[in-house]
Amino acid sequence: MNTANTLNKVFSAGLLISMLVFGAVRPAWSDESQPLPEIRVATLKFGTLNWELDTMAHQHFDEKSGFRLKTIALASMTATRTALMSRSADVIVADWIWVSQQRNRGIPLQFIPYSSSIGKLMVPKGSAIESLADLKGKRIGIAGGPADKGWLLLRAGALQQGFDLKQSSQQQFAAPPLLNAALERGQIDAVLTFWHYAARLEGKGHRSLLDLKQISAQLGLDNDLPMLGLVFHQQWAQQYPDRVKALQAASMQSKYHLRDQPDAWQRLRPLMGAKTTAVFERLKAGYLAGIPTPLSAKLQQQAQQMFTLLAGIGGSELMGKHQQLDPDTFWSEQQTPTQ
Repeated sequence: MNTANTLNKVFSAGLLISMLVFGAVRPAWSDESQPLPEIRVATLKFGTLNWELDTMAHQHFDEKSGFRLKTIALASMTATRTALMSRSADVIVADWIWVSQQRNRGIPLQFIPYSSSIGKLMVPKGSAIESLADLKGKRIGIAGGPADKGWLLLRAGALQQGFDLKQSSQQQFAAPPLLNAALERGQIDAVLTFWHYAARLEGKGHRSLLDLKQISAQLGLDNDLPMLGLVFHQQWAQQYPDRVKALQAASMQSKYHLRDQPDAWQRLRPLMGAKTTAVFERLKAGYLAGIPTPLSAKLQQQAQQMFTLLAGIGGSELMGKHQQLDPDTFWSEQQTPTQ
């Protein structure tokens, strides 16, 4: 039995306990005579988080866990982050690299795992590009900006082979839908994008040149490292630790419901915007492949190694002044509130 399967079994056992605690009855800390506390989650209008939150609400996993979910749909990643910073939302999805960057700037955010999916480097069908080296002199579209973890990982993979893609290629930073369209029109030669936009391209017959998990493995990092998480202010977590635990339980219940109940996906299909069965199946498989394993001490050590690696490539202007990952980036039930 491999490590990932062992961790999944352990996590499933932990999830069962969480369901018994949070799902069967309202938690002991909840007062039956009082309304359920609300957790406001800001999400991209067309993001994959919507699939999970819709399932959570439809199956009442939020109420069974002791809170009431409020979804705030916004138009961009910048808008969701602004909502969190202004405290008009309690939770968003972001990667732990961004969380650590904010902590370096004096904004103490924290993270619990949401997905281990990262992204893919896609090329159009019929492309002659077969390797990283073939990208020299080519036009690369990049989702997420110059500090995006995917771009820094791709650069790290190229540097391992002796060249820097930043210097040897042309980069175009833009929103994922625009980059997908540019690839299909032949305006760029490759696109580095988030997994669900890559899935849409794959469903149309375009080719995945590299999964960023492959790059991670080549760099000696663990493929199971959860990159995306539910992110919130540390002060909020210290004030309402039971809400964090309840949200974590409801999130995992929703994930495992989608894993174990294939029919649940048919209800989500309109929300997914999957016009063809091929795209629908790619999106479904990609989401399920990203269900995270528990954030063990080993994975946190791997996160530290990745952060140090990417900080060395991105520099202080992208990663902040610190070269080490702040250990409080990851929320833990055992953490003691700051006095």
